[in-house]
Amino acid sequence: MPVQAEKKTRKPQKLPKVLTQRQVEALFATINIKCPTGLRNRVMLECAYRAGLRISEICNVAPEDIIWEKKQIFVQQGKNRKDRLVYFGPELLKWLRKWDEIRPQSKYFFCSIRKPQYGEPVSPVYMRQVLKRLSERSGVYLNDNHTIKAVTPHVLRHSYATNLLENKINIRKVQQQLGHADVSTTMLYTHVVDDSLAAEIEALG
Repeated sequence: MPVQAEKKTRKPQKLPKVLTQRQVEALFATINIKCPTGLRNRVMLECAYRAGLRISEICNVAPEDIIWEKKQIFVQQGKNRKDRLVYFGPELLKWLRKWDEIRPQSKYFFCSIRKPQYGEPVSPVYMRQVLKRLSERSGVYLNDNHTIKAVTPHVLRHSYATNLLENKINIRKVQQQLGHADVSTTMLYTHVVDDSLAAEIEALG
């Protein structure tokens, strides 16, 4: 008898999960920025939401990587060991300056302020735990295939990409900001933001 070929299991095709501005505000409102640790964590999350940096890239930022006068962050050896320059706006500039005013001297811009890790970089695992706690406090969660899940740093990056496209930023420029090797990855966000389709359906009544 002929051997039957095994059926290939199709990989789920999922759209990027994003947060609304109101959800982000509710999430961030639970952070105590009067506490130095809270302020640092808030600024790190702002880097994901307002510059689209991966959490590993944020943890690796050095003080000299921030080009203040040009509002740029020099991401060195990001994913696939690629460098890139990321632009940011005045709101993130404000938050970066707040942390810069009080941060300890360290070769890492975002560093631990407690012993025994004082001066060492904040870990991505720690930041994922921070966001999990913020989800619980704020009640802001994700619906992932009918399963309620805590917000992750990557969701803030997804939300940033969506915001750029909603504001009609050219997709190649969005690709550059996010550091995607292939524009097809960036194009996934166009399925989340499709104003023309929404308008056409609205016109149908």
